[in-house]
Amino acid sequence: MDSIYASPEDFKNLNNRNKAKGLHLLEYFVDKCHEIGIACEAWVKRGDAKEVICHEVKRTQPDLLVVGSRGLGPFQRVFVGTVSEFCVKHAECPVITIKRKACETPQDPVDD
Repeated sequence: MDSIYASPEDFKNLNNRNKAKGLHLLEYFVDKCHEIGIACEAWVKRGDAKEVICHEVKRTQPDLLVVGSRGLGPFQRVFVGTVSEFCVKHAECPVITIKRKACETPQDPVDD
């Protein structure tokens, strides 16, 4: 049996890489919104995503919340729930959910 060892430093490096990718993606979409004249704000917060998003909606009172959908299968949805479904039910503003195509869903959830 193969085994994999990852040191705490490996996890730290991976976390830093993911953080940088996420910030780059966030910056890209904010820039795109501004280019076409859509006012938008973005920031990074810690915590349970669904709770943090709904708290920020209450705090900032946006006209609209746009969230993505990862396309979890029915099994995962039952046990994990989804951030987008929670936001649709609990956010205090209209919510648009962007659903990706099935062909865009990674085979391994770790890659998501």
